[in-house]
Amino acid sequence: MSTSLIENTPEDITPKDDAFHGSIKRLAAEWWYFDANFDNGYAVHVGCMTYSKKKRGNVTQVLDIYKDGKLVFGKKRKHKFKHFQASKQMPLVKIDNKSFIEFDKEKYEKNGDWIYNVSLKLEGQEVNLTFIGTTKGWKIETDRESWTVAVPKASVTGSLTLNGKKINVNGTGYHDHNWNYNLKTLLTYGKGWYWGRAMSRNYNLIFAKIIRFRSQSVLLSIINQDNNGYTNVNSKDIIINFKNLIKINRKKVPSKFEINIDSVSNEIPIKVNVLMEAQEIHYERRLLFMSYYRFHVKSSGSISVNGKKEKINDIQILELLKFR
Repeated sequence: MSTSLIENTPEDITPKDDAFHGSIKRLAAEWWYFDANFDNGYAVHVGCMTYSKKKRGNVTQVLDIYKDGKLVFGKKRKHKFKHFQASKQMPLVKIDNKSFIEFDKEKYEKNGDWIYNVSLKLEGQEVNLTFIGTTKGWKIETDRESWTVAVPKASVTGSLTLNGKKINVNGTGYHDHNWNYNLKTLLTYGKGWYWGRAMSRNYNLIFAKIIRFRSQSVLLSIINQDNNGYTNVNSKDIIINFKNLIKINRKKVPSKFEINIDSVSNEIPIKVNVLMEAQEIHYERRLLFMSYYRFHVKSSGSISVNGKKEKINDIQILELLKFR
């Protein structure tokens, strides 16, 4: 029997987990996702999605640039699959022989560092960014869909080029990688999912709510500590409330999110109280049956692990994907 992504527990990873997996049995989607928020008010999403079976399909590069949460540039570029080159041993993606995602293998082998260089230019707008992981990555892998959060939290530096102006940037970011998502995924995930995160000085909270059929849902939350490991929270101890519904594209979506956790994991008490308020919402239609919302949220509250409490006060990205 197939297992559900959300019902598995996180495991340690190697660079191969963030390499290209591909699909042999059926057409399936696989993607690398990077985002970052910078201290000058800019934010970016840089992504790459393949939709393929064996050696047939296509690949799409995505670049979204935001200023104070508002989209100032957003474009996609689709390529034939024959122009896509990727390693199955480590994170390395090239398109038309141009490096797009490059993992620093030398520093990983020497120090165990997870460092990525991400470069993309679309219609004259450009990003050249370095993501340096500051905490331990993990994966949730099944015999069907899989999710690797290679960099739950990163220090991000580099530059944006917007309308001919080069802008140096510095901030924090995130990187994950999903693969083997196909039409059967709809049977598992039903209506879609919410995903997001919040950060304090040393802690990083990642959460997801999978919305299934008949109003059922499953919750997930994992907490990372800088320069340390991760803790999986029992789903029964997670409460996520959605408030202040607003209408976007004739659909109601929440503009406030509350996350509360009171749990004990491996004898370590964990308490989380987070309020996320949407500052801006970026909506886009994906295919004929998907609606995607990217929220820029102001987060406040606290995370406490083993009695050590830290305040949350930052801007982060949260997403909602609706299949139907």
